[in-house]
Amino acid sequence: MSEENVELVRRMYEAFLSGDAEVALSCFAEDVVVDASRRLDGKVGRGRGYLSRMVAEWVGAFDDYEEEIEELHDLGSHVLVLITQRGRGRGSGAEVEIRPAVLYEIKNDLISGVVPYTDRAHALEDAGLSE
Repeated sequence: MSEENVELVRRMYEAFLSGDAEVALSCFAEDVVVDASRRLDGKVGRGRGYLSRMVAEWVGAFDDYEEEIEELHDLGSHVLVLITQRGRGRGSGAEVEIRPAVLYEIKNDLISGVVPYTDRAHALEDAGLSE
């Protein structure tokens, strides 16, 4: 089952990165829980609409935004994704490159939980892995 979970997350990212928000959102449960408490904004919310607004807010803060998957870790009912995000700050023009991580929980063939981390080491630790 966990191999299918990795493929679900991979399919979601492929849709998101190609600009197909509808297909990307269809990979999530309607009541998906987004726990961003490990980021500076610390928000927690529920639902595809909340997730969509949060992602739009984040991506909208940058010009020339791009995201690259570095690693996917199969953790059974969870998938940990290590990514690199790049862009120029909208307004400031400052070049930005960060290497965060996102932990996805999978239930009933859909992503039911999302935990984004700004600190990759903390994500690996929470997932039971070491960097």
